[in-house]
Amino acid sequence: MRVAGIRVPVSALVVLGCVACATPARPSHWYDAPPPAALPEQLRWQWSLAAPPQSTAADVYVLDGFTTAASTVEDLHRARRRAVCYLPLAAVEHDRPDAARFPAEMTDPAGRVRWDAPEAELRTRITPILTDRLRLCRDKGFDAAALDQLAGAPRSVVDDLVTQAHRMSLPVGLLDAVHADADLTVPGSPDRPPG
Repeated sequence: MRVAGIRVPVSALVVLGCVACATPARPSHWYDAPPPAALPEQLRWQWSLAAPPQSTAADVYVLDGFTTAASTVEDLHRARRRAVCYLPLAAVEHDRPDAARFPAEMTDPAGRVRWDAPEAELRTRITPILTDRLRLCRDKGFDAAALDQLAGAPRSVVDDLVTQAHRMSLPVGLLDAVHADADLTVPGSPDRPPG
């Protein structure tokens, strides 16, 4: 067979066709990055922790990791917007699906993780619960995670959480703590819960 004036064996065309068919499809939430002019500091951000986001109001939305449905994240992706999963990690609220997993002796009366508990206990008993919260963000298709309420947490716990987020391909921003490997800067907002 001749292709563009060159003699090509039919078997070569079959192999090329199979390679093209075997190329993995892009994940459903994948979309092209914005043009180079859209630098992070030039993106429009919106916090929408309580109200549903309006997909034309911003480029990046910070949404509650627990209450936001995966379909909302998909809708934003379809509109070529990004969704950041907000997680208040020390909050042990009774209406959260994982509240019963937190040991009572490691939470305070206000319903927060006691970061002054023994570090080894925090790493073995609390970090796995918080890692599951990160999985929730990943499984809903979020593009990144904004982690809050880590002020006072032991360095090893923060290290573990940042590492786990990166293993899940989630860029991570820390709202009240500092870590050298945090790779997302999330602007503050009055919508962010106090504390």
